[in-house]
Amino acid sequence: MAINEHKNLDDANRHQPKGFESAANDTVLSKDIGTGTANTDGSLEYQSKNLMGSVDYTIIGYLRAEDYSNANYYRAAHITDNQSPFQYSIDTSQTAVTDIVIQPANLITRSSNLVVDSDSTVYKITGWLNSNGTDTVTLAIAKVTPTADDTSNMNPVVIDEIAVTGLGNTQKLVRINETTITSSSLTAGDYLIAFIKDSGAGSNNIYWQVKVCTTKY
Repeated sequence: MAINEHKNLDDANRHQPKGFESAANDTVLSKDIGTGTANTDGSLEYQSKNLMGSVDYTIIGYLRAEDYSNANYYRAAHITDNQSPFQYSIDTSQTAVTDIVIQPANLITRSSNLVVDSDSTVYKITGWLNSNGTDTVTLAIAKVTPTADDTSNMNPVVIDEIAVTGLGNTQKLVRINETTITSSSLTAGDYLIAFIKDSGAGSNNIYWQVKVCTTKY
């Protein structure tokens, strides 16, 4: 076995790409910006796969005390509603996401529902929520996979359910940074849908802003 075989060379003597042995797992070899006008002089570097081909989906909404009177999940108002896309005032009549019935028209008539642009993986849901109560608030992020030219009803698949306790003050924000995802796989054409429920059953005003972070790798 020759000492000068490529696999036996020290890192300093190996042609690019260098640094393979010391690169962190789950990374991709890329090239930084560089400084030359030809746009070719950047140095090779390893970057987290989450930074490559990533797409973030922003979901914003609110549920007012006068909009609900039970602990069911609520979904977004119709696209023609003056408070669309942010008001979540439609009672699903269900406390479990997977029991919610979604008609095809429910997908396209809610502008808060977001279409996934390519096959990807959810690796984080991050953002903030606040409630003027101290009850348990559960924000559910789910996906629905529609079928073209099909009128069949569908049930959402839970991507993740995030339960937090309200801090009883509209000036206090609850941090959301969920990285343990229940069902992370997305397919191009899926709809991302949010649902919200509150154990206070009509007592609180709740607002949230989250990003669903995905990577194509």
